[in-house]
Amino acid sequence: MVSSRSIESGQESLSKSEVEIFETTSILPQPNTRLVAGSEGFSASKHEPVLELQKQKSERRQESEPASEPETEPEAERQTGRREVEHRTVLIIGAGPAGSLAAERLSEAGIDALIIEKRAVVGNPAQCGECVPGWGEMIGTFPKLESENWLAERFDYPTHAISRRLDWMRVFTPRMKPYGFELDCYSAHRLQFDGHLAEQALKAGAEIRLTEALQNVLDRRGNSPDLYVTNRGRYTADWVIDASGALGHVRRLLGQVDRPAALLPSIYAQVEGDLPPTFDIYIGGVAPAGYAWVIPKDGIANVGIGIKPGAVKRPLRELLDAFCDSLNVEILSYGGGYIPMGGAVRNVVFRNIMSVGDAAGLVMPSNGGGIGQAMVSGMMAAEAIIDAKERGASLNHYQDRLHDVFAKPLKISLRTKRMFWHFGRNDALIELGLRLLGRSGIRRAVDCRRPFFIV
Repeated sequence: MVSSRSIESGQESLSKSEVEIFETTSILPQPNTRLVAGSEGFSASKHEPVLELQKQKSERRQESEPASEPETEPEAERQTGRREVEHRTVLIIGAGPAGSLAAERLSEAGIDALIIEKRAVVGNPAQCGECVPGWGEMIGTFPKLESENWLAERFDYPTHAISRRLDWMRVFTPRMKPYGFELDCYSAHRLQFDGHLAEQALKAGAEIRLTEALQNVLDRRGNSPDLYVTNRGRYTADWVIDASGALGHVRRLLGQVDRPAALLPSIYAQVEGDLPPTFDIYIGGVAPAGYAWVIPKDGIANVGIGIKPGAVKRPLRELLDAFCDSLNVEILSYGGGYIPMGGAVRNVVFRNIMSVGDAAGLVMPSNGGGIGQAMVSGMMAAEAIIDAKERGASLNHYQDRLHDVFAKPLKISLRTKRMFWHFGRNDALIELGLRLLGRSGIRRAVDCRRPFFIV
C-alpha cells in the first residue's frame, strides 16, 4: 500500500468520469528532486551539476539580453502576471524523446533551443508502455530508414537508460492461445530513458525549463511571431517544434484541425511479481475491444490496457486491476494517457511550426508503438530547421521526408486497426480472426505490413 495519491491525466483537464481512468498512486521520486545519470543508473539529487550550469547560463542570458518590447495583450498578461517577451531561435514544447533529441541536434549545430516541459521531472509520470525499439526493429518496420543510417547511433542505448532486452514477443488470443516471434526491442524506465535524452540535450547546450506548461498561443497571423504563453512567461520564436504528445497542444490552441485523431484512453501499472521475460500482448479477452500488455523490466513490469472509446462501461482502472489479479502481481503505482490511433497527421508543418512524435500522429495504430518514430521525427525536424537557417530551405522538406519514411507502413497499420475495430466486436470474432491470421499474419500486422497479402 502506498500513501500519496494524485491525478496524472494528460495535458488538459479531464471530466469527472475520465478521472476514474487515470487516477494515479505514485511511489516515484518527489518533484523537487532531479534524476542524475550515474554508473548504476539514475539517483535522486537536488544539486545536479549540468542543471546548475544551465541555470547560470540562463541567468547570464537574462542579464545580457534586453527583453523584447511587449505589445498590449491583456489576456496574456492576466495569465502570466508579467510583460516581458523572450525571443528564442527554436522553442520546443515537451521534453519527451522527440523534443530532447531535436534540442540536442540543434544545439550540436550551434542553434539556440529552449524546451519547456510541464512536468517537474522529465519522464515522470510516463504516459504509456515502456518498450523502446532497437535499430533492427525500426528498419524492419520502416524499410526506408535504411537510407537514413545517420540515425542508427541514436538507437544504441547506454545501459543506464534501459532496463532489459526484449527479444521475444507473444500475442495471446482471447482464449489464451499464444503466437510468438522474435523482437529487437528493450524495456526502459521512462524516468531513466527520457532523463538520459534530456541530459544529452543539456550537455549539447540546450536549455530545459521544468514545471512550465503552455497555456495559450496568440495567433498574430503572420504580422509578427505568434506569442506562446506559459504559466511562467511569454515567448516568441523563429521556429517551434510541437512535441507535446497525443493532444497536440500547439495546434489545438491555434484551433487547427490537423491534430492526432482516434485517441485511445489507456492506463498502466508498475507491478511486482513473477512474470516471464517476454513482451506479451493480449487481444480482446482481458481487454474487451482493445488490447493489454505486459512489458517486463528489471524487478518490475509495466502492465497496461487500452480500450476503444465507448466500447465498455467499466472504468479502465477496474479492468486493469482484474488483469493484474489474474497475473498474481502486486500493483506499485498507476499512470495513464492517450494513444493516438488515427494515423499520421496530414500536414505536420504549419507556418513555422513542426509537429513531431505523438503530436504528429506517428504511432503505429495496429500496436500502439511510437517511441522510435518520435525519436526519428525529432531529429528530422531539427535537420529541417538547420537547413532552413543555413540554406533557406523550406520546412516542407520535413513533411516530405516523414511521408517518404512513414506513410506507407502507417497507412497499412491504420487499415489493420480499422479492420480489428470493425470485426472485433466480441471475443469469438477476435479469436476466429487471429487464428485465421496465424503466426505469420499476426507478425505482419505488428510490423505494419499487410496481414493478408490481398488486404
